Amino acid sequence: MSRSLNILVVDDDVENAESLAELFAMDDHKVIVAYDGDQAIEAFSLNKVDIGFFDVMMPGKNGVDSFIEIKQAHPDAQVYFMTGYSADDLLKKALENGAKGVFGKPVDLPKLLKMLEKAAA
Repeated sequence: MSRSLNILVVDDDVENAESLAELFAMDDHKVIVAYDGDQAIEAFSLNKVDIGFFDVMMPGKNGVDSFIEIKQAHPDAQVYFMTGYSADDLLKKALENGAKGVFGKPVDLPKLLKMLEKAAA
């Protein structure tokens, strides 16, 4: 049996964030939800986060800049990005700074859950 993970979901689309959080919670994971980059940084500093799923494009501080700031304080941060936009420069910057990967939106849920299962094993 796989272990329960502490997952941070970051998305300014409330419906998207809540749906992912609900899906992860149904799989017995603890989920924290943030709706912008600053909330993501705060959530990472206040909680033990095993893995994060960040939207790329958000108002204010985007997901990539938030991730880079988090990586400075938490070098072992494991973050995947989700995007529905063509944000090649931002995604390249994220991957160069240690992002684990990218999921297109709408997210391929079976692929996402399979990856999460491996991470929890």
